[in-house]
Amino acid sequence: MKKDLISTQIRAQELHESYKSKQAIAAEEADKNRKAKQQRLQAQHRLEELMRLIDQDHFQRQKRIGSLSKSIKNKEEALTRRVARVSRQKQIADQAANENKDSNELRMNENFLAQKLWSAFLKTKMEKEMNRTFLIEDAFQKIRAATGFSDVQDIVQKFLTREITYSQLLMAVSENEEKIDRLRGENE
Repeated sequence: MKKDLISTQIRAQELHESYKSKQAIAAEEADKNRKAKQQRLQAQHRLEELMRLIDQDHFQRQKRIGSLSKSIKNKEEALTRRVARVSRQKQIADQAANENKDSNELRMNENFLAQKLWSAFLKTKMEKEMNRTFLIEDAFQKIRAATGFSDVQDIVQKFLTREITYSQLLMAVSENEEKIDRLRGENE
């Protein structure tokens, strides 16, 4: 019986150790399960935060596009008004030239009006070029912001040619204003 008792005690000891080992494994698995759940919840929270940021970025971009569209529309309306004003000025100048019967003065007035119209045309053209340069810069910034990369050399080349055209227009405007001043001096 002593042997059976010792054998039973040893067996009970082994079962007790096995039970503790299984309990430790179960606790470890429960800990792993808890950590996995925690990581899933954190990942879900990060995903929700990213989605919120994406929605916010999309809203900001739409707002910027709306602002740019409104700006383009305003500039187009201003250009239309400017063309109408130049047309009215030309009509008024033509009527004034027709009323003047003196041929010498008529010729000088026509030359003056042509120079004035040419000057106004060059100024308008210069302003259009300046507006287009602004639009290109704005478009470049949009492209750079949207894509994160761009071919800078092509953009620099475009801006350099715009500057040359701009300086040529300024010189032409200056020359035409000098002609207008000269014609005014002869007219008086």
